[in-house]
Amino acid sequence: MPDTLRFFLVDAFAEQPFCGNPAGVVFDADALTDDQMQRIAREINASETAFVSRANDLHRPLRLRWFTPQAEVRFCGHATLAAAHALVEAGLRANLFARPETMLTFDTAAGLLQLRPETLPDPYNALIWWLQMPAAGLKPDNTNPMRTCELLGLTVDDLDPAWPAVRTRDDDVIYFVRHWQTLVNLQPRFDELAAWSRRSGIRGFCVATTETLTPAVNVHSRFFAPAVGVNEDPVTGSVHGPLAAYLVANGAVGSAAGKSGLFCAQGRPGDRGGLIRALVEATPHGHRVTIGGQCFTTVSGQVQVPPA
Repeated sequence: MPDTLRFFLVDAFAEQPFCGNPAGVVFDADALTDDQMQRIAREINASETAFVSRANDLHRPLRLRWFTPQAEVRFCGHATLAAAHALVEAGLRANLFARPETMLTFDTAAGLLQLRPETLPDPYNALIWWLQMPAAGLKPDNTNPMRTCELLGLTVDDLDPAWPAVRTRDDDVIYFVRHWQTLVNLQPRFDELAAWSRRSGIRGFCVATTETLTPAVNVHSRFFAPAVGVNEDPVTGSVHGPLAAYLVANGAVGSAAGKSGLFCAQGRPGDRGGLIRALVEATPHGHRVTIGGQCFTTVSGQVQVPPA
């Protein structure tokens, strides 16, 4: 095994570099142990680092795993887009652009994930990566709302009664608040929230509102996951599939021929944040969601492999 591996730091769901959510991407991770991946992710210290294997095997899907600085996670949206972007930028999947319908497939703990690139018709030839999301798996969440609100920095009266709390397939809980300013002012008690999340089997909390600063944005959110080492995630792709499906299913977004388009903002003004595009299609088996965003590489080089 080599002493170093190729490494990229990619801003995902970003409209320009140094925005959005930075993710580490490490290539040729086939021989790394779980402990080595965890140590590299801790060293990179992005909210998630994606490890790509089988890059030289054209007969099987690429293998993708995601680690926060503290733990492996079952699904991560922004690091998946970052991995696709880095593969193309490194020239390992240049054939993706030969045909518009060409898909890039990852084999992951969340199943087979497919992405496709789309070049926007603008002077900059901006590229959007579209990711087909796993099923939202939404169900009511019965975690004690008074205690949860207390730890998030909310009161129960801040919650929007039109949107009951729901839990996603990734064990994220979505809360809606009435007002944008309430969302912006949140100051969670992270240590206690981490312990509460672990006791309740919750990965993270998405707090959202449909009161946005512009009609062009359908929902604004923030995401807190201290239980897995991410106090606040700048932009969380994985929760926006369920969030978009929840909004469309309850009539918050119009549709045409069973299809809806959304713009979703995440973050707090003055801090890091980004924009997620979402396409939602009604099917006999529920709402199918595809999320999209731009990516920009800000760092590339080599990362040292820690001892096994």
